[in-house]
Amino acid sequence: MIPAFTQALFLRSLDEWGTYPDKFKALSPEEQAEFQKIQGFSLPQMLAHVGVWWEEAQGIIRDTLEKRERPRRKYDFDEFNAASLARFKDTPEAELLEWYESGRQRMIALITSLDAEQIKIRRVYGWLDAVTLFHLKEHGIGAPRFLILDMLRREWAAYAEHFHSLTEEEQKAFLEKQGFARFRDLVAHIVAWWEDGIHLIEGVARDPAYRTPDKDTDAFNAEAVESYSRLAEADVWKQYESTRAALIELAINLPDETYEHTDVQAWLRSDVIEHYFDHAP
Repeated sequence: MIPAFTQALFLRSLDEWGTYPDKFKALSPEEQAEFQKIQGFSLPQMLAHVGVWWEEAQGIIRDTLEKRERPRRKYDFDEFNAASLARFKDTPEAELLEWYESGRQRMIALITSLDAEQIKIRRVYGWLDAVTLFHLKEHGIGAPRFLILDMLRREWAAYAEHFHSLTEEEQKAFLEKQGFARFRDLVAHIVAWWEDGIHLIEGVARDPAYRTPDKDTDAFNAEAVESYSRLAEADVWKQYESTRAALIELAINLPDETYEHTDVQAWLRSDVIEHYFDHAP
């Protein structure tokens, strides 16, 4: 069962956004460059991008709660995001950081003011998820425990449902773009990497110096599909669910020193969070 959104979860996401600038600055120059290359934003651009979406969400949520008419806007995301960056293009960093933190505090105040029934309103929780929790999954640094658990319990729990909600033509186009003949082959690929990660985590738990052997990624992927092709489709899904459950248990119970190990953090970020965006229907 996919968990309900809660005030605590959204506030925890905003706590993480509060550490974002310092976390970025703590990365090495090489790590910063790689992160910016992947995300497509410098740190100031990211803060502008995130903060302007917070502003947008606050207005929509307040209008929703106060039952004010507000036409639903069809967003051109490229245009909206470009305007956000242009707005702050010449803003000094100190001023931008102050504006970002002020916006974060306003979001905290808004969420704190909501009661449980208000958070159940689809337009409220949908926007809060989009600009706090899901946005953190998309653009975050590292692999906070609460975020990994939510990803496994939410996005990955609904993975099959999202695929099957596509039309037959959309499913075919999606699989063709992903490079898999069948959805079950893509699922086998995902499970194989999860299993590999469990081996890594268990190895590090026994010995922090543990390293997984180098592998030929293409051969590993091909072997995963071949191995799982021998199973009935129902058994592939059983393996998916049992491996997802095992990862949840690990994420809950791992001691902090193991969870925060560099290799464990890198794997969790890569294969629980980024892998979802690589293969999201």
